[in-house]
Amino acid sequence: MMISEKIYDELHMWTKKYINEKCIIRNTVMPGKIPGTTYTWMFYLRRGLFNHEFLSAVAQMFFYKIEKEIGHFNFQIAGLETASTPMLSAFPIIGRMFEKNLNSFSIRKERKEYGLKNWVEGIPNNFPVLLIDDLCNSSNSLYRAKNILEDQKIPILNKAFVIVNKTNHKDNNTDKYINSDMEMISLFNLTDFGLKYD
Repeated sequence: MMISEKIYDELHMWTKKYINEKCIIRNTVMPGKIPGTTYTWMFYLRRGLFNHEFLSAVAQMFFYKIEKEIGHFNFQIAGLETASTPMLSAFPIIGRMFEKNLNSFSIRKERKEYGLKNWVEGIPNNFPVLLIDDLCNSSNSLYRAKNILEDQKIPILNKAFVIVNKTNHKDNNTDKYINSDMEMISLFNLTDFGLKYD
């Protein structure tokens, strides 16, 4: 049995407060990805993803959201190392509380140059993959993961899960690096934290 809407709302509120207080760097000038540019704010969700209470809350909300928005768990989860790694470990464990048997595996950023020269860590099964990540619209990690899975002939769902979708509008649920045929299921977006792009 999934968590109730009341529990979801409580976890959502607690997680939002945690992110707001501990996982967003504000009013600090930092070098941007493009040479010569700077940031004045950024998400640093790994401060949460390595906290057991935060990770448990995110995992429980994941199962609640997926039940509501997809309606089944006939998939496995995967994501590009390393941001997705804590979620790939925690979600199957928390899933057992809800009698969900969820397989997970990790996708390497670079292929090994020795041994098996593998792209994936773990054992994929025959189910399609729901890609997961901490953020979308901040880097091309979902796009990279999608391309690697396609090259490996591993089927992919047309949905992905992220903790924060860094878009400016609540109705924008896509990733700028992936075609709009992949819908982002997210717990939060920028407006939840009073942030926007200049």
